[in-house]
Amino acid sequence: MAYRRTEKMQKRVENRRDSIIRAAEELFAEQGYDSTTMQQIAKKAGTSIGNMYFYFSNKEDVMFSLIDELSAKIWSDEFNPAHFPDEQFSRETIEAMDDYLKVHGLFSRETFTKSIISAAEHSIFRRHIIRFLEQKAGERYEKYDDFFEGLDRELSLSYHLGGLVNMFEKILRGELDRTPHDAGLFLARCKLQIRGIPEDQVRKTMAELERLIPLCISEDARS
Repeated sequence: MAYRRTEKMQKRVENRRDSIIRAAEELFAEQGYDSTTMQQIAKKAGTSIGNMYFYFSNKEDVMFSLIDELSAKIWSDEFNPAHFPDEQFSRETIEAMDDYLKVHGLFSRETFTKSIISAAEHSIFRRHIIRFLEQKAGERYEKYDDFFEGLDRELSLSYHLGGLVNMFEKILRGELDRTPHDAGLFLARCKLQIRGIPEDQVRKTMAELERLIPLCISEDARS
């Protein structure tokens, strides 16, 4: 008879895997990727080293999973115009607010951002982060064929996302004295300009974005 997991057993497996990723996130943030061992992760997660290897083949695998799962959660945070039933928003405003929310989501999770700093020192993880962003951005704009009209979309996204990762690194390391709010506004404006949106429309969209932000995110969370 084939072995089958019950729903309760599957939930236990998922919870254990999640606890390992959370433990790794904290340790990578506290002491860096290189200084963290599988044994330390297992101990912090309250499991055995043997159980660790049931879920992950090595520390690299843990970091890849951490990047994928938490990045996906941050990326899923999107602006919902339905929360403002009495207003009409342009596609540019919705896009700009989505971009701002993703920046806010990244900076609001301090342990993850510190883990990302540690990971970005390794080219294999840096490439993985950029590929993830390229994939998600590609999926996002697949339904908007005219968003990069007249431009090479792949080159535009590659240029944009490579600079984005570099900007985040410098802010997170304290090498660039800017707030998450500054970064979010810059990302939104930069994307509109790359797409060739007329400057008067860019200004209008950014004004609408700045009006919306306080309605969606508290002032403390933006600093």
